[in-house]
Amino acid sequence: MNRRTLFLTLCFALAGSLFAANKSASIRVDSRIRHQHVTGFGGFSPSPTWQYWLGDAEMDKLFGKGDSQLGLNILRLYISNSKNGWGAGVANAKRAKKYGAFVFASPWSPPASWKSNNSDSNGGSLLESRYADWAVYLNDYYKYMKNQGVTIDAVSIQNEPDWKAEYQSCIWTGQQMAKFLREQGKKIECKIIAPEAIHFSKNMHEPILNDAEACAELDIMGGHFYGWDGSSYPLAAQKGKEVWMTEFLINERQQNNKQNINWKDDGFLFARSVNDAMLANMSAWVHYSLKRFYGCLGDGSYGTKDNVITKRGYILSHYAKYVSGTTRVHHTLGDSTGKLTASAYLTQSGDSVVVMLLNPSDNTYDTRIELPFNTLGGMQIVTTESLNAKKTTLTLEEETFAPQLTVAPWSVNTYIFVKSSVRDDMGEGEEEAQVSYVLTDQFDLYGASCVPAGWRAKYESGTREAGNYDQGPRIMGFSAEGAMQYAFYFRAGTGTAGYVSYGEKTNNRLALAPGKYTLYYSIVGWKANPSVTTTVQTTGSKNIARLASKPKAYVSANGSSSRITQTTDFALDFEITDEANYLLKWTVAAATSGLNEALLGNVRLVKHEGEETHILPLFPGSEDETIYDLMGRKVLRMNQNGIYIKGGKKILAK
Repeated sequence: MNRRTLFLTLCFALAGSLFAANKSASIRVDSRIRHQHVTGFGGFSPSPTWQYWLGDAEMDKLFGKGDSQLGLNILRLYISNSKNGWGAGVANAKRAKKYGAFVFASPWSPPASWKSNNSDSNGGSLLESRYADWAVYLNDYYKYMKNQGVTIDAVSIQNEPDWKAEYQSCIWTGQQMAKFLREQGKKIECKIIAPEAIHFSKNMHEPILNDAEACAELDIMGGHFYGWDGSSYPLAAQKGKEVWMTEFLINERQQNNKQNINWKDDGFLFARSVNDAMLANMSAWVHYSLKRFYGCLGDGSYGTKDNVITKRGYILSHYAKYVSGTTRVHHTLGDSTGKLTASAYLTQSGDSVVVMLLNPSDNTYDTRIELPFNTLGGMQIVTTESLNAKKTTLTLEEETFAPQLTVAPWSVNTYIFVKSSVRDDMGEGEEEAQVSYVLTDQFDLYGASCVPAGWRAKYESGTREAGNYDQGPRIMGFSAEGAMQYAFYFRAGTGTAGYVSYGEKTNNRLALAPGKYTLYYSIVGWKANPSVTTTVQTTGSKNIARLASKPKAYVSANGSSSRITQTTDFALDFEITDEANYLLKWTVAAATSGLNEALLGNVRLVKHEGEETHILPLFPGSEDETIYDLMGRKVLRMNQNGIYIKGGKKILAK
């Protein structure tokens, strides 16, 4: 290459780097779709016999609310299996309570003599003859702390009951823990957290949730993130229990490879784990040790400074200071690169929205954030490799519901937008203001791998109805920041059509009165664009309405999860002249080879009513106790002030 060619090549390369366009992204926040209440964020403080004990100065850094403090609001303590060790946590508990923190404590093992192996380590199980003694022991710890001047909020039954460790441990099954709670739970005077399983496995907590007496004694469903599969836990929400992540640490990279903490790798692995918990409808995120090289305060190893706030500490403070006490609301993230992740929250007053946005990439993004109200600004908090939770006032030139912001590479961002006025146009959904909701189903109450009650699916090897299945037609879960978090997967095999339907089953008929209706729904192709025909039929298979389509495939991989980036949305109008039972049916055409696969979601059947707005029960004519909000969406519980519909009647929740 001669010098002139080299010069021109360098010039073009420099010009390309200087004028490279920013990436585009969008976030749409819909505060009408509300998810979990967020209680808070915090970590574990062990006893002074451990090397990373916390003094008052360290506790002030962690739990104080100032700009140079982290604002954590949950403290986890260790319950010694010797009463002589109970005094160790008193000072830290008092200091945390000074800042209004929620304090709970977990035991690693009962006294050795109460266990099947007569050892407080290497597993072993609590003898059933000692269940009553263990309940009294845990309550005595609560009373001891109270006598020391600090009222703790909750105790756990057992730390990691499904893990046989060489250190202090004790093995329980889910059935044993349910029995303990059912028979002994009333002896414990504070709240109870259980089961704190190491993998957040359902075989540990479902026996408790499905036992009415045991479930009544449980206050918080806790679990740990080691090997967590990314699931949410709708059964816990159905039972009115908050789900808490009560322990996690990420230190394998340092321990195994002797590498220092790295912002781009470790920082965003940590940030993503917190945000993923929020997207899985968890109400709290509790780190393991608050002081460690992998914690919120450094201990002097792996590039950290002793008692100095770490990057992980600043990341957790983004959530602790600005997300605690809010309600997570639905958001849709538009990001063709698949790099960003986000979550959105409504403040308790309802006058502000908090948006968390993580950018673990070299890209700069011009980002449009669509809000449920107009705003003149608010505040931005950003942490990068060189910035630590830096606060900046956001002042917009004019009022808007869609501010445009620039997101820096490798940044953790918190945006707080303050409501200035009501939006004139709320966009999608406005046309439904004068309708009755006959059926709404977003499939978000069922969890993954099941066919929900009332629905039926026909595929290449048979018909499936309510129950749990690992393969074939079922509810599938996707990233909560996509266009559809839960969808009914259905398919057709070679030479045979498949379908999914509602109203076919005799105990779940869809009774429709004369009138005009609209069936709204969303479909996504799976890997391809299948032919799907939607019909409204009589029970005798006569078509009342029909719509053929070829929905596009909008499923993209996003790390270990997948996100539905977009949906094809449909509205099928029809009129009923005779009062009778009808069924809704989505048929996917037979494949020439292999499978034709599709995803169905956001199903809403509405009856046009004129000016009066009311909501019918899910199954008209039944004594339905399903709870709806005023948009006709099923909700898990009335956890927000306002008007709800239960059993066809309006209820005011305060």
